[in-house]
Amino acid sequence: MPALTRPRHVFVATLFSLTAFASDAPATEVQFPASCAADSTAAFNEGLSLLHNMMYIQAEDAFNRAALADPDCAMPHWGIAMSNFHPLWPGTPSDAEMVRGQTAASVLAGLTPGSGLEAAMVAAAVAFYAERPEGYRARLAAWAQAQIEAAAMYPENIDAAALAALAQLAVAPRGPDGAKVKAGVGDRLDALHARAPDHPGVIHYAIHAYDNPPLKERGTPYAQIYDKTAPNAPHALHMPAHIFTRTGEWEASIDLNRRSAEAALDQSTDVIQTHYAHAIDYMVYGLLQVGDYPRAEQMVNEMLAIDNHQVSFGGAYALAAAPVRLVLEREDWAGAAALSPDMHPAIPWESFPQTVAMRWFAKGLGAARSGDLVTARAAIDALTALHADIEARGAGYWAKLTEGQMETIAAWIALSEGDADTALANQTAAADLEDALGKSPVTPGHVLPARELLGDMLAQLGRTEEAKDAYRTTLSLSPNRGRSTNALK
Repeated sequence: MPALTRPRHVFVATLFSLTAFASDAPATEVQFPASCAADSTAAFNEGLSLLHNMMYIQAEDAFNRAALADPDCAMPHWGIAMSNFHPLWPGTPSDAEMVRGQTAASVLAGLTPGSGLEAAMVAAAVAFYAERPEGYRARLAAWAQAQIEAAAMYPENIDAAALAALAQLAVAPRGPDGAKVKAGVGDRLDALHARAPDHPGVIHYAIHAYDNPPLKERGTPYAQIYDKTAPNAPHALHMPAHIFTRTGEWEASIDLNRRSAEAALDQSTDVIQTHYAHAIDYMVYGLLQVGDYPRAEQMVNEMLAIDNHQVSFGGAYALAAAPVRLVLEREDWAGAAALSPDMHPAIPWESFPQTVAMRWFAKGLGAARSGDLVTARAAIDALTALHADIEARGAGYWAKLTEGQMETIAAWIALSEGDADTALANQTAAADLEDALGKSPVTPGHVLPARELLGDMLAQLGRTEEAKDAYRTTLSLSPNRGRSTNALK
């Protein structure tokens, strides 16, 4: 397959019936009262709509056009600053993004905002780029606090309020406490939605608020309309799948992610946007749940054939996860054990150790379940080194998940050696840890849930009723998962 330097429609002809888009800009109800010339204000509002849809590259382009049309207006430079950090996305801004954002913040220091609202919004963006030795999380917290204050001062402005909701989500804790925070954010977004039913940010952030098991049903009304509000934005086409994945509505998720991947390819230029790989991973997950293994494999192969993926955490995750899903969901343990440690050449994998961990988890689990204990132990050694790297980067969530992966491999090694008590203790610990942590929005689901693997182990030991309980618990968190559903038949 030749290298892609821009999207080629023929490349995905086997999967997609490509649609001609009238415009790359999404439909919008965004009307921020920027104190700019008319042409600049129009481009600014286009950029703001794209920003709410998390189409950051396109948003920055629109804000740059707005700045060219009116260089003395502050808000386009606010938009450029905001486009270069991504509050809900895993990972941190690249060096290039930080330079562009800091440059915009420096320009803002020499401009006078045209209103109190603009001044409050500018102060929030600048807060992110102020020097903070504590690192990215401190930058994010500073922006969040300032953005929440801006919304409190100007409650009539929908955009300020929507961004305040985003800020609250960005700093919400994980686990049950986080779900309580997100429920409160959802209440506020519901009220905003009543005021502005077509506002893309309100709809988008509501889906994020409700993207967790206890709140997923509240997200369904938003999932049913977001693709219509922003029909050309790849991320907007994908986002409803977060809710449909939570509710196990696989056909809806598959279709939305197909459309998202199609739009991302159509709108990519020098590199294939991360939105493409992210959508493919979600789509592959859905296809595997309905047992469409050939199509899932075809999707993965086409994604891997592209050599100019955008470098980002989201892209790295998808490129690492989707191939692993193919072998694990099909219970191809020997195939998992044989996975090459070499991964897609477009990604600097040393920057994303938590994604590399999935490959070693698959190798270790596959090896342990197929009797290759030497490879299984080597995988634990590799995960131990990756865990140290992940912890050193301050990625505590991913470090904990890696601990669960090591526990799981150790459990199946113990079972292979005839030590059922140790095996069950390790696998139960892994399941409890993983369930408490939950899943990140970057993934449709763990590459193989630890609770489901506990069910496998109990079934193998002849403890049928306990195995069924484990599968039912898995389904309570991930409705309609294929392996657990089939195990209960």
